[in-house]
Amino acid sequence: MLIVRPIKKDDTKTFNNFAAAAGVGHTNLPNNAVQLAQKINHSELSFAASVDHAGEEGYTFVMEDTLTHQLVGTCTADATVGLSEPYYTYRIDQVTHSSSDLAINNRVPALHMSHDYTGASRLSSFYIEPDYRCDFYDQLLSKSRLLFMTCFPERFSATTIAEIKGVIDENGISPFWEGVGRHFFTMDFAKADLLTTSSNKHFITNLMPRYPLYVPLLNQQAQDVIGQHHDDAEDIVNILEHEGMHLEGHVDIFDAGPILEARTRLIRTIRHAEQTQAVMGDEVVQGKRVLVCNNSCVDFRCILARKQSDALVLSKAQLEGLQVAAGNTLTYCHL
Repeated sequence: MLIVRPIKKDDTKTFNNFAAAAGVGHTNLPNNAVQLAQKINHSELSFAASVDHAGEEGYTFVMEDTLTHQLVGTCTADATVGLSEPYYTYRIDQVTHSSSDLAINNRVPALHMSHDYTGASRLSSFYIEPDYRCDFYDQLLSKSRLLFMTCFPERFSATTIAEIKGVIDENGISPFWEGVGRHFFTMDFAKADLLTTSSNKHFITNLMPRYPLYVPLLNQQAQDVIGQHHDDAEDIVNILEHEGMHLEGHVDIFDAGPILEARTRLIRTIRHAEQTQAVMGDEVVQGKRVLVCNNSCVDFRCILARKQSDALVLSKAQLEGLQVAAGNTLTYCHL
């Protein structure tokens, strides 16, 4: 059985391994032991905090295989972005240039530095081990945080975004960075990416161009990757798009990866989640797959199960995995 739960300090070693395996471009999963330790500490404080509105909390989850007792994935849901330090994106707009005398009317795409998503909740830091990218485990990991948001809506904002890794080659080179950022930072993409997690983000406005970037003036390689995601992100993009998240014309300022968004209450899992009382019995092996979670914050647990009738029947092992007893209220959603 696989269980998604909040991260804890004992998970530090494996968490570091996840960051190393994720590679360059996972801005919120940096391959830096100090920053990852801070992320774990911040997550533990966030889960334990008494919260009545979205602040600067960050909730990091891990997925554990109870058979091997190994962690096999991680993801994060941030309550907000951009409050204590700016959160920048490039907004893709169309700029019109026209001349009535020459009967010319051109619409030119341009990138505008933006902080439109200030205050939005964010889904980030998704990583799952290759052997577990099957059997709905990626959905369990990604959507478990949405069930958490369902149970604790006061902890999150009205809008949710998701950062998706942009196009970066096997050598860690980003075509968009080479075409834009390098001219202003004079450093490699990997170093600049790490800087965004380790220093005050005001350096971005100090170094990046303050005026719109006209897309046709960029080299073709940079133009081609604007709004495109890395091949490794295909599965998570499919999951999030099925949830109703979509590209609204915002991309990452470093690798131009897409930023998906949705009204939080309209996200599929949140919109269709239901509550029921747990019934103990033999494990259901036929029926529709469902995500099931307890309604605890600090001790949040989420698993995959099957539902065959009106009742949600779970085995003793499944109830123990969720840390609940028969009769307790659970939240679930059909996959």
